[in-house]
Amino acid sequence: MSEMPDYAVILTAIVILVGVIGVLNAFRRVRVNGWERTAVYVDGVFDRLLEPGIHRLWKGRGRLMLVPISLDQQVRSIRADVLSSERMPLRLTASVLFRIENAELSLREPVEPRLDLAVQSALIRLAGETPLDALLAHAPETTDILTAHVGDTVGAARIERVEIAAVTLPPEIRRLLSDVERARLDGLAALERARSEQAALRALANAARLLKDNPELAQLRLLQTAENAKAATIVIGDERGR
Repeated sequence: MSEMPDYAVILTAIVILVGVIGVLNAFRRVRVNGWERTAVYVDGVFDRLLEPGIHRLWKGRGRLMLVPISLDQQVRSIRADVLSSERMPLRLTASVLFRIENAELSLREPVEPRLDLAVQSALIRLAGETPLDALLAHAPETTDILTAHVGDTVGAARIERVEIAAVTLPPEIRRLLSDVERARLDGLAALERARSEQAALRALANAARLLKDNPELAQLRLLQTAENAKAATIVIGDERGR
């Protein structure tokens, strides 16, 4: 059997190489990390959900679109206008820590709208049964109550923690509270001044009693003053009695 000419071997290798490249180009390589899932859409229609690993998708089926879904912790800020138990209007902002537990369900039922509704309803309920002072102080028990009102799961999401991040009062209420706090501080300052004056008066009264009962203390005090005086003339006794 005659050997194949060199050019024929080269041509065969080229054909094989082109074929391999063509086959590889017909597939799309997709890497899915362990903390996510990837939804595959073909011509806009959901096809399947890819688990973590390396996947090859055939391009000949149609236009491919990949949508990654994170299963890691996520934080969302949600606001609601509410009334406190004293019927005081205010705005509460809650921070929600959650994870997507069911990736396929999250495609059919988006997490964000359901989560917003559940947390806003919980904020309204919490405000209606909690005094304004506890809300403003971010009392620790409000976090447990709010988390319980939201529940363990909302749609495809598992709720890990919900807490109040901010309490916003209307401008007129903020001015009113500021005036009340200023008046309280002014009262404390006046009380402290009165206490200081009373202490000073008690000290003077005690000194007067000591001088009255012990006249020699006055003379000792006078001698101390004379020692400390540098260029002063001190007259002891009544000069008119001479």
